[in-house]
Amino acid sequence: MPFSSENLLKQLDRSEIIDWALELKNRKEAFAFLQQAVRARRLNQNQFRNALHALFRIAFPENASEVLQTFVDLAAHSDITIRSEAVQLTIGLLRVSTNLRTPLLLSDVQEKGVRKAMTQGLTAKVTDLARDFFTFTPQPRIDL
Repeated sequence: MPFSSENLLKQLDRSEIIDWALELKNRKEAFAFLQQAVRARRLNQNQFRNALHALFRIAFPENASEVLQTFVDLAAHSDITIRSEAVQLTIGLLRVSTNLRTPLLLSDVQEKGVRKAMTQGLTAKVTDLARDFFTFTPQPRIDL
């Protein structure tokens, strides 16, 4: 079945956060569409939030750095809900990547962006998560 952005948008337009992974046969097309739609900010709030979660689920292995940058960029979003989701998913992506041979790390600029989001305001849950993350960030393991 060919990729349909209309069908994907309908699936993303839910108040609850999606808990499904995008079909692998359309993964590349879905990833490209979601990245473009999120960066253009052409989605309603439900679609936006669920698009971020979909990107999180399909980030690994080949798109993790690009998705991380998208989340960091969205940490500056004017909407506290989107900003909080972006920070939460940034931290989640970094934590999940600690199990990889080459874990993702924030650059100084990226870290400043996430920290700035904390000063702009996040939901209480994400504020606590971010505080904990920056207080105790485990060092990446090195396989010898």
